[in-house]
Amino acid sequence: MFLTISRLNLKAGSEAAAKELIEKNLKPEDGKKPSEVVPGLIGFGVMRAKKDPNTYGVATVWENEAAFDAMASNPNAKTGGGFVAKLQELCADKIQGEGFYIEGIA
Repeated sequence: MFLTISRLNLKAGSEAAAKELIEKNLKPEDGKKPSEVVPGLIGFGVMRAKKDPNTYGVATVWENEAAFDAMASNPNAKTGGGFVAKLQELCADKIQGEGFYIEGIA
């Protein structure tokens, strides 16, 4: 499996708008599983930092790195249909992300 984690440092006062945008775009209301919408996507999670309420994390879990690469190579993936650009406007700095190989889960 392959995991990505993105760190979002939100502008003060934009927390509610960011949370609404994230939930609208990441929580399907039609009851579908993530893999039914995006091939290879197992799931995702949204986290808020304990020490800084303006810092969020978004994690995605993929069947493998190839599934992530296939999604990332889609020209629309970088904009997320405008989602990424809208989210970036609510951030104090650049969204940072990194990929990890999951070597084991206990």
